[in-house]
Amino acid sequence: MRYDQTILEDIRSANSIVDVIGEYVPLKKSGADYKAPCPFHNETKPSFTVSPRLQIFKCFGCGKGGNVFTFLMEYEKITFNEAVKKLADRVGIKLPVYREQSKEEKSLYNSLHGIYESALRYYHKNLTSKENEGLTYLKSRNVSDEDIETFRLGLAQKTQSALYDHLTKKGFSNDALAKSGLFASSNGGFRDKFFERIMFPVYSSDGKVIAFGSRIYKEGDDRGAKYLNSPETPIFQKRKHLYGLYQAKDSIIKSDSVLLVEGNIDLIKLWHHGFTNVVASLGTALTEEQVKLLSRYTKNIYILYDSDHAGKEAAARAINIFLAQSIFPKLIILPPNTDPDDFLEGHDAGALRDYIDDAKNFYDFIYEIRHAEKNLENKKRALDDVISCLDLIGNPVQKELYVQECANLFKVSETNIFRAVQALKKRSWKPKTPLTLHVDPYQEEKNIVKLILSYPEQCADYFDDIEIDYFTHPIIKKLFSLIKTKENPDILAEKGARVMDYFEPKDADFISDLLFNELPFSRSSFEKMLIGLQTKKLNVDLEALNEYIIKHPDNEEKVQEKKAIKHKINQLKKEFKGGTVKKLLS
Repeated sequence: MRYDQTILEDIRSANSIVDVIGEYVPLKKSGADYKAPCPFHNETKPSFTVSPRLQIFKCFGCGKGGNVFTFLMEYEKITFNEAVKKLADRVGIKLPVYREQSKEEKSLYNSLHGIYESALRYYHKNLTSKENEGLTYLKSRNVSDEDIETFRLGLAQKTQSALYDHLTKKGFSNDALAKSGLFASSNGGFRDKFFERIMFPVYSSDGKVIAFGSRIYKEGDDRGAKYLNSPETPIFQKRKHLYGLYQAKDSIIKSDSVLLVEGNIDLIKLWHHGFTNVVASLGTALTEEQVKLLSRYTKNIYILYDSDHAGKEAAARAINIFLAQSIFPKLIILPPNTDPDDFLEGHDAGALRDYIDDAKNFYDFIYEIRHAEKNLENKKRALDDVISCLDLIGNPVQKELYVQECANLFKVSETNIFRAVQALKKRSWKPKTPLTLHVDPYQEEKNIVKLILSYPEQCADYFDDIEIDYFTHPIIKKLFSLIKTKENPDILAEKGARVMDYFEPKDADFISDLLFNELPFSRSSFEKMLIGLQTKKLNVDLEALNEYIIKHPDNEEKVQEKKAIKHKINQLKKEFKGGTVKKLLS
């Protein structure tokens, strides 16, 4: 859902970016702007700048930038729509409803949330109101009263209709109870799906109870699965949530790191020992959605799975999901056949921190779990796995750096590893590419648009002479199109944060760079940039014509067109010094 431009402008205008950011960061006046240490990276000299005139922010250290919406998204790790709602609430603006839910939908959603909240209180009271077998079990696992309260653990009783009877007395309908996933059909009626189990409530990121995980607590209980989770419902899709995230998110942001474990008890035991930046994947294989959710809070992931064969294989699969999202996890290898819970039964928190400090990169982890040092067969298998991982890395610089590390580890040449990656998906990565000075191919386009945004009156005479197709960067092209076609005639007058409203939040850093870095205006410099831009476009056209003429040498029309373009390029080069630029552009 994307809100109407008018409502976005109303919300943005009502929320001064200085006031909003000032609630999170201590800003100090510096000339016309405000400065502070950047909240998005560690620095000693403040490079984070907020412009009240442009209503945007920019860090000249890490490059982060944007408007009031993108600041909240980045700082609080929330979505665009969540930022819009938060800022609307801040100034008392009522957001329009784009799709009115039916009365039945509203009623069902409200009922399901009510059912889960009531079930949470019921299960929790069962566990904590008096001594019972479930509480005894948790105490035997060294789960404290504080842990029980933090995660609101509960107990499903022996009676198979206890929760059903409780909720029907609360007035919930059979239809809503059936759709909650907490009950199973039995002889034309309902029975509780969870009984004689420890209950682990699952929260959404905003603190609503949306599901339960469970575990049997009697040794030798063979009535069913050891672990049983809520099925998917209208309010719960398992692949989109992480156990413990609601409790851990502040700690994750503060430490800029997270421990990812398999089990709920593992998580609680880690929390008990002071590791509060920990989440678990709800007893399922890790999903792409869970990785994306986690990456909103940090990119520094430490995978702490069980050290048995199944746990190591699960960790290896998780690596691929993270790498596909350009996240490079570290992997913690505990002693053989140990899980985090077992480890902390016999060691203190300091011992676990030592293992965390010794966490492996993905290639070291694969090398170790495949026992690559033992023989050539194991080594080849490990290398094949690593090559599959390397193929997932999109950034060519990162790919080359990791190839270098892997070549050293496996004692194989970088060239051969690159060839193996190429063979996997026919990609043409080249090993040991000489380092060259990075030249931004779009710098001229950026500078032209910066000048147009900063000096619209001085540049207005040239608008008719600049074709939209002269620009190749998609964001710059779209921005100039808005100006050129007068789709939004006010965009130049209302430069700054308003400009960002026409683009996606992910483009905020790029747009803020265009807006913040104002250049001094010089007519001759501006004209030189335009000549360069047009020449670049003509050269692209000429190259395309050359390819066409090679295939169709008898096409006289294209031959003449090629001559005309070459003449135009030569004219631009030759006569530019004569100062007739405005004529040449026509």
